[in-house]
Amino acid sequence: MKNAVLALAVSLVSLELFSFAATKANLLLFNDYPEIYQPRYSGFKWRTQKELWGSWHKVNATDRHQSTCFDVRYASNEIGARDTAFQHAKPDGKTRYLLIGDSFAEGYGANFQDIAQSQLEKLTGIDVYNFGSDGFFGPVQYYLIYKNLAKQFEHDGVILFFLPANDFTDNDYTFWKNYHGSWYRPYYKKLVNGGYDIFYPAGAVPSDQYDEVEENTLKQFLIQNLIRYTFTANTVRTIKYLLASTPVEKLGYSGYFDATREQQEAALYFIEKLVQESAPRPVTILVIPNREDMNRIRSGKSYKDQYWLQKLHSMAASGDIALIDMADHMPGDYASLFLPCDNHWNALGHLTAAKLIAAEYRSSTSRNDTGAVVSGR
Repeated sequence: MKNAVLALAVSLVSLELFSFAATKANLLLFNDYPEIYQPRYSGFKWRTQKELWGSWHKVNATDRHQSTCFDVRYASNEIGARDTAFQHAKPDGKTRYLLIGDSFAEGYGANFQDIAQSQLEKLTGIDVYNFGSDGFFGPVQYYLIYKNLAKQFEHDGVILFFLPANDFTDNDYTFWKNYHGSWYRPYYKKLVNGGYDIFYPAGAVPSDQYDEVEENTLKQFLIQNLIRYTFTANTVRTIKYLLASTPVEKLGYSGYFDATREQQEAALYFIEKLVQESAPRPVTILVIPNREDMNRIRSGKSYKDQYWLQKLHSMAASGDIALIDMADHMPGDYASLFLPCDNHWNALGHLTAAKLIAAEYRSSTSRNDTGAVVSGR
């Protein structure tokens, strides 16, 4: 028994030393440093999970978020939004839009002057109030934060950031119940009439603090600690990738392609409710691909027959929304729009998104000025 334990220990140490050397030399397909080596500012201190929409920010709070490729500071205003002070009434002659979305709207990992909201204000001269939030923030929350908070502020239109990479799963309780089943956040449930209702998990308690994902099983505990504390995780991920046989395993989950039909229907149900709630104001939806989505798309796979996209195109054709699918506008080197150590936009990614929205805004304004029909609502 002693010899077996010793042999196992030597094998594990040898594997870790190999993984360390291979990572340092960038020889593996994944060469990430364990979390223990990462900078210590997590960006969690200013976050809460006590509002109807779950994740939000403390009022007039500041925080620092540091990683291997960014070091930024966050600040919230008097209602907890990552923005400067808000006014309920618009100044005379000023146009104001509300930005709704998740971490891409909030500007995760980016300085405030570089995020899409700030860039859009510079490009168009309009005010953009930022109601974006990180923290597994999906379509149910988009609807709830608009209806219960954002709508209180006088505005001319809404900009919605839609991220297929996680917006289809963020409010699916069957997907998340083993990870943070007690978090205070909303989920959808399907009704017998085909619609969807909102519920909060039993025992969920509003909290002024935001915690990381819970590890409710031994497997989750082992995986998370393997990632946090060892270089061996890179070797394991590389071997898993090389042995994978399906596109999902090879390229990773892609929200553009891999969401279930019910996840798609639920997400679009609450997006439609937001659109209805905002009527008759115009709604612009920016669909955001991440690197996994673009890898799949550029490999030649088509997502044009996906229910969620067809539904959005139908809404656009009826005049309910203006639709921008960012995948149609990504540069050849699409990785240049993302942080090198993270799957969020860098300053160039935010600027690219802002330019697309600005072009749509100018186009709709021009159509309106010439008397053309802008909205069917």
